Amino acid sequence: MMIEPPIEKMSAKVGNKYKLSVLASKRALELQKKHLEEGVEPEVPELTEAANEIWNGDVVVEE
Repeated sequence: MMIEPPIEKMSAKVGNKYKLSVLASKRALELQKKHLEEGVEPEVPELTEAANEIWNGDVVVEE
C-alpha cells in the first residue's frame, strides 16, 4: 500500500484514479526501460519514482 504521496490527492491533481494509474504505469515502464538500457539498479522501485514525479509535477497528463 502506498502512503506517500497520498493517492487521493494525487488523483485529484491528475483528474481521477484511472488517469493516475495509467500515467504512473506508463512512466514506471519508461523508467524501467531506461534503467535496463543503462544497466543501473534503481534506488527505489520504478512505480514509486513515477508516483513521486507525478506528485512533484515533473510528469503531467496531456489533455
